[in-house]
Amino acid sequence: MASYRKITLFLVLIIASCVENKIFIHVHPDGKSFFKFESRGDSLDIYDNDFVHPYHLKNWATEISTIQTENETNWIRITKGIIDDSVFVLQSPEGPQMGYDFHQSNISSWYKDTYNVKVVIEGCKIKQDYPELYNAVLTDNMDSLSWLPEALTVLMHKGLKDISHDSLSPEQSLWNRRLVNHLRNSFAKFSSLNELELIQKDRVGYLETLLAPFHVAPSLPKNLAISMEKHEKILRTSLDLKDDFFIWKVLIPGQLFATNATRVSGDTLIWEFGLDSLLSHNYTMYGSTVIYSKDKIQLSLISNLIIGCILIIIIIWVFTRKIF
Repeated sequence: MASYRKITLFLVLIIASCVENKIFIHVHPDGKSFFKFESRGDSLDIYDNDFVHPYHLKNWATEISTIQTENETNWIRITKGIIDDSVFVLQSPEGPQMGYDFHQSNISSWYKDTYNVKVVIEGCKIKQDYPELYNAVLTDNMDSLSWLPEALTVLMHKGLKDISHDSLSPEQSLWNRRLVNHLRNSFAKFSSLNELELIQKDRVGYLETLLAPFHVAPSLPKNLAISMEKHEKILRTSLDLKDDFFIWKVLIPGQLFATNATRVSGDTLIWEFGLDSLLSHNYTMYGSTVIYSKDKIQLSLISNLIIGCILIIIIIWVFTRKIF
C-alpha cells in the first residue's frame, strides 16, 4: 500500500509504491493510430491523476481490474482507442497532469512511402526552477529540509508574477524580489518539519503576518496563497511520478532507418524511462521507416534500361552515318 507523509508548508509529497505504465502505439498505413494505455499499481496510484489515460476521448474504452497476490492487490487500468489525426495532444481536460503530444506523418513519393512518428512528453522543468529539489529527487533525499526554502520562495515568486502580470514594471519586479527574499530568510530559520506543519494549518494567516511590515494590500495574502497553490499542484503532480516507470512501444509500418529508441525488438521501437528523464527539458521519442515499392523500382529500372538502349542505338546510328 502507498504511504503518505506531509513534508512542507505548501507541499504535500506522496511517496508511493511503484507504478508501471505501458503505452503501445500501432501506426497503420492508412494514417490511423491505435493506442493502448496500461497502468499497474496500488489503487491510490491508479487514481491519483499524475499520469492520466485519455479516457475522455470519444469512442475510447477504459476498464479497471485487480490481481490479488499473497501480499497485496494490484490494480490495472487499461484504456484503448484510435486516433485519426496526424497531430494530437493527449492531455486530460482537468490538468495539470503530465502532457504528451503525438505526431505522425506519411510522405509518399513515386517509389516509396516514408512514415514518421514523434511523441513529445512535457518536461517538469524542476531542474531549472528548483535546483535543490532536483538534487533531492536524484539522491532520493526528499526528507531533507535543505530544498524547502528554495521551493517555497520559487512558488511565491511564481504566485506574485501571476498576480501582477498585467503591471510587471521594473519597480514591481523589484518589489516582488523583496517579498521573496523576505520569505526565503524566514524559512531559512526553520530547523524541523514540526515548525512548518504548524504554518500549514493557516497559510493565509502566516502570509498576513509575514507581509505585514511591507504594508501590502489586505487582499494580497489570500490571492497569493491561491496562486501559490496552483503552482504547488503542478509541482506535486510532477513529483507524484517519482516512483512511476514508463515503457512506450511504437510499431510503424516499413523498414526502420532512424530512431532514438532505447532498444528495438523486431519491428517494435521501445523506450524505457522514469521521472529522472522528465525533470528538465521535454523528452522526445521518434522513429522513421520507409516502404519501397518493388514493382515501381523494377519498372523504373526497366524504363531506364530501355532508355539507355535507345540512346546507345541512336549514338551508334549517328556514328555509322558519319563513317559512311
